[in-house]
Amino acid sequence: MICQAMGRHRARSEGLTDRESKILALITQGKSNAEVATLTYLSPNTVKSYIRTIYRKIEVTSRTQAVLWGVHHGFTPDHHRIEHWRGGP
Repeated sequence: MICQAMGRHRARSEGLTDRESKILALITQGKSNAEVATLTYLSPNTVKSYIRTIYRKIEVTSRTQAVLWGVHHGFTPDHHRIEHWRGGP
């Protein structure tokens, strides 16, 4: 959780909004666009639009580069949240 907060703080310094930071965190966790849409209550097309904006702001051209940027900047998987999404405790 602390790493996620640090990642969001760093993302703000890169010009990302809170929503963009959340989407970046989810794709860093390996979520598909459809999963991100479900978890954020957005349409898949809106998620794609956010992702394109994120790529532009962090100056990457692929999802892999975005994930690596996210990991490098503190967006690590929140395993407790992932287990909760999967129906765990």
